[in-house]
Amino acid sequence: MYSTSSCKTKSFYLHTKVVFFSLVIALGACTSSKHPKQNQLPEISFELVRFEQQFFGNIDTPFDSVKAKFPYFFPLKTPDSLWQNKRVDSLQQALYQATKPLFDGELLSRVEDVFKHAKYYFPSEQLPSRVITLLTDVDYTLRAVDADSLLLISIDTYLGADHPLYEGIPQYIRKTLQPAHLEAELIDALSSRFVPKSIERTFLAQCIVAGKQLMLHDYLAPKALPIHHIQYTQEQWDWAVAHEEDVWRYFVENELLFSTDDVLIFRFLKPSPFSKFYSYLEDGSPGRIGAWIGYRIVQAYQKRTNATLQEALLENTQEILKKSRYNP
Repeated sequence: MYSTSSCKTKSFYLHTKVVFFSLVIALGACTSSKHPKQNQLPEISFELVRFEQQFFGNIDTPFDSVKAKFPYFFPLKTPDSLWQNKRVDSLQQALYQATKPLFDGELLSRVEDVFKHAKYYFPSEQLPSRVITLLTDVDYTLRAVDADSLLLISIDTYLGADHPLYEGIPQYIRKTLQPAHLEAELIDALSSRFVPKSIERTFLAQCIVAGKQLMLHDYLAPKALPIHHIQYTQEQWDWAVAHEEDVWRYFVENELLFSTDDVLIFRFLKPSPFSKFYSYLEDGSPGRIGAWIGYRIVQAYQKRTNATLQEALLENTQEILKKSRYNP
């Protein structure tokens, strides 16, 4: 009898925690004054280039003309005949046709919004002057790439989880290949400009760096939902909220926080179907739970210290943990 009652009590507590946390997030999004108003954002200038349209859409345009405009996409050792054949390849054309209706004309404004927020918080940073979309044979490991003055977007990795052209891709990855995650990929690509690398090799330090990157999302894409920043489903987010205390206890009791075992990065920080606890916690867990915990620690630090975004990004691991008093 006691066991049944205890289980029901814990279940009710977890449900209440999820609801409360979601409410706090929702209210914060509605009432927060930490983000600038649209008229406070700086004007920026960049060029959006749809390379895939010029390469696959305008086939009548001579290849040499396209090559001359984008020489960096065509290595000298690769014969022109290969690219010319690729231009008319049926699968490549199918991918191109599938990308044409993406973002419904909002691509420019969505990239611009991220850039404007980045310039607002980091006015001295020189952002990419050209944003180029292209097909990459659905290379979901490089959905956005910061190449100094260029920002490249693999436009064929945003077709939606159920798109037939994604058949064969693991389901946990397919769930992330959707237009709602564009801002997350752009910010992840740009994050090395703003989030210092940690010289520490501990698991905790890696979690904190990942948490800082997620906090950067809050500022550079404030309109995006929290679940889209980390690219979770709502169910995965709810699991993280409900099991935050359990996950933290697991890390502490198994002495993982100050471990330098690189295996922990693959277990808890890399994209995966689930986080690898080797215990009951695996059931229903999302991948990257270490990043989510790092995010919660950085949030707690900022709340207790009133640190600015820049101060939080520059603070070291030990100070963040100590001053956050993190104890879910």
